Amino acid sequence: MSPKTKHYIVLLLICVFGFTSEGNSQNKSGKPSKTPKTVGVSVSPSHFHFSQKQGEVKTYDITVKNSTSTPKEFNVNIYDFDMNGKGKSSFLPAGKGKFSLAKWVNISPTFIQLKPFENKKVKITVSIPSDDTGRKAAWSILMIEQQAPRNNLLNTQKDGNTIALGIVPTFAFGVFAYQNPPNVLVNKVEFTDFQLKDSKNGKALYIEVQNQGDGIAYCTSYVDLTNLDTGEQQRLKVKNFTIVPELVRDFNFNLPNLPKGKYLAVGVLDYESSDEIQAARMEFEIN
Repeated sequence: MSPKTKHYIVLLLICVFGFTSEGNSQNKSGKPSKTPKTVGVSVSPSHFHFSQKQGEVKTYDITVKNSTSTPKEFNVNIYDFDMNGKGKSSFLPAGKGKFSLAKWVNISPTFIQLKPFENKKVKITVSIPSDDTGRKAAWSILMIEQQAPRNNLLNTQKDGNTIALGIVPTFAFGVFAYQNPPNVLVNKVEFTDFQLKDSKNGKALYIEVQNQGDGIAYCTSYVDLTNLDTGEQQRLKVKNFTIVPELVRDFNFNLPNLPKGKYLAVGVLDYESSDEIQAARMEFEIN
């Protein structure tokens, strides 16, 4: 099966797949109390942000932990992914992406077996070329994919007209890996649109931004809202995001129930690695 035909559950937190069971602990009064205990499979970290220089070789660890009472098996692979202008991604074989990091990555081991309550480390070695090919941003995704044995199916129909089909449920973890060499421009994300729109939940402020630099930017976006009649201020929900070169991203900030009046909205882009911020402003009226 090619990467394009696979369907993954990609967990982007400290990746945990599992359930909870109850264990006993003590509360402040000294009496036993029931507390949830996580049981499942976890993968950490959930992403890598590299900033290696040209010619540098470094090795990193991914920890896969089995907190269940059954053994687990996983293949470890790396794929490239490309994004169109609006962020829709498509998986590609390693080395085929325009900004491929996979061709500079070595994984060891590529197959792991975990006993119950065992954890193992996967070594990720990143070798940045010393020539000009290493002077650009690059990214890929590491997939830790469960392998499950396929059981024989018993077909109880004897008429010869029945086909027995089986589905083996499995899961996978995606660990995004981004590489920014020191020479790239990571603070060139610009506002391309800022307007008030109708949404399913009423009115919303729509922001569109584009990465016009050649580096991967890690940004925070929010909107400061001021009632020009009363001076009352509030900050709409903060959004953290990663934006790769050439990508456009858009966000809707739903407005709370606002009293009638005139308002000033200031959209802000704050970069993780820079003191510089971008801002856009507009005034609107709620009737």
